[in-house]
Formats: sequence, C-alpha cells, structure tokens
Amino acid sequence: MSTIHTYAITPFIQGLKALTAILKKGEEHAKANNIPLEDLVNASLIADMKPLSFQVFIATNTAVKLVSRATFVEPPAQSDTDKTFDDFYKRIDEALAVLEKADAQTIAANEGKTFKAPLGPREFEFTPESYTNSYAVPNFYFHLVTAYDILRAKGVPVGKMDYLKDFLGDIAA
Repeated sequence: MSTIHTYAITPFIQGLKALTAILKKGEEHAKANNIPLEDLVNASLIADMKPLSFQVFIATNTAVKLVSRATFVEPPAQSDTDKTFDDFYKRIDEALAVLEKADAQTIAANEGKTFKAPLGPREFEFTPESYTNSYAVPNFYFHLVTAYDILRAKGVPVGKMDYLKDFLGDIAA
C-alpha cells in the first residue's frame, strides 16, 4: 500500500466522516433552537472569511483532487454551489466514494512522478508525495477544523471528541 493512501486517503475518509457528524450536530442544534439553517450555512468566523459552505466545499474538493493528482487523472470540475445541509451531505458522500475507490497500487506506482497543478493564480510542479504533504494535507485539515470552529462559534455543542471519534475508530467506541 502506498504511503499516500495510508497517511492521507484513509485519514481523509475519517475526516469527512467527522465533518458529516459535526454538520449533523449543527443541523440538529439549529432545528432544536429555531435557528435558520441558512444562518449556519452562511456563517463565518469573521466578516472577511469564507462561510461554512466554502469550508465544506474546499475540504471535499481537496480530498477528491488528491486522488486525481495521485492517480494522474484529470480532476472533475466542481463548483461551490451548496446551499443546504443536504447539499453538504451529498457532496461529502460523493467525495467519500472517490476516496474509497482510490487504488493504493496505482497511487504507489505514481510516486516520484511529476505533474503541474494550479494553486490560486500560480502553477506548481509536484510529485504526488509533495502535493500530499505540502498542500493537500494541510489544506484539508485547515478547512475541516475551520468548519468545526464556525459551528462551535455559533453555539453548536460540538466538542473535541466529535472531531476525533471518526479518526479514533474502534478505540473510541
């Protein structure tokens, strides 16, 4: 099995499951407290920051693009159009399907090869390993934790174990 599969694909699956769990807690909290769901969807930590919907989009987009980059397949076009919690769950499920189908042998066979990928306005040359370590992993966790932080800041009763339990798996059961 490739190190990318072990140290990025598998944890991204766990992270997206954690994201689903904290989003569900957010949705339940909003419904129980008569908070419009769109208030959470559009919430951010500060005025000049992107909202929860963007955090979900980028976390899933980063995960899907990692598989594409590591397998040398053109990433699918994705757009930031989610406006509801159901949209979030659908997007996460689609990303999970991509991650779960990621072939470890194909990824391992591509380690060390180079490709170019845009990040913002610039294009960079990466190997699957450098893309994973320098961009995908930190970017994924940044947006995953920011989604958690937004919900927490809006009063959703999520705690550290809500975030960690899917990473811990059977240990936390």
